[in-house]
Amino acid sequence: MLKYSVSLAQRVTELERRDAQHDKQIKAIRDLVQEGMRLLIETRKEGRATRKELRAIATNVRDLTDSLRRGSNGHNKRKLDLQ
Repeated sequence: MLKYSVSLAQRVTELERRDAQHDKQIKAIRDLVQEGMRLLIETRKEGRATRKELRAIATNVRDLTDSLRRGSNGHNKRKLDLQ
């Protein structure tokens, strides 16, 4: 018969402690993954809003440059010769 230096109760207690520690680690990992997913969703929403704002700015700049190419507001002014 084999003799163990640790009693069965001590072994069970140690196994329960390790099991509780693993459960705690798994919960911590799950919480990190969930927080990462929340941040990813938030980042995507912000990216969509930013792209929408950039499109509006691009449209405004395009309209401005088009109006500058067209010329004046109806008044004919001579160009200044600054040379």
